[in-house]
Amino acid sequence: NIIRVARLCRLVRLMRVFRLVAGFAELRRLVQMMAGCFKTLFWSSLLLCLVMTIWSVIAVELINPYIQDMDAQGAWKDCDRCRRAFASTFMANLTLMQTVVAGDSWGLIAVPVIEKHPEVALIFIGSLMTLVFGVLNLIVAV
Repeated sequence: NIIRVARLCRLVRLMRVFRLVAGFAELRRLVQMMAGCFKTLFWSSLLLCLVMTIWSVIAVELINPYIQDMDAQGAWKDCDRCRRAFASTFMANLTLMQTVVAGDSWGLIAVPVIEKHPEVALIFIGSLMTLVFGVLNLIVAV
């Protein structure tokens, strides 16, 4: 009788391990699907960087002179980074990532420039539309 109880306990342990392995099969399948998406995510991220860099070059050429004029007038006394937000393509990429993709600090840089020079809104709205509603939604759809 004791041997039968021991065998029954072993069988119960084996069933618990079997259930655990069955759960890992689903986990393994999820990890495999995620690994299969990395190639697509890489190319999508590259597309995002390319489009953002195009908008950054446009912003450096068209927005930076306005920002420098506003800085000379004392628009950003409290913000050290604001006067150099669009000074280079790298800084413009960082600023667009911060404002357009992350949605952070619209009121710090974009809104004061748009209030002073409304035509700049076309650049911010264009970058918002193509990056957020275009590329990022494409990434989510894939």
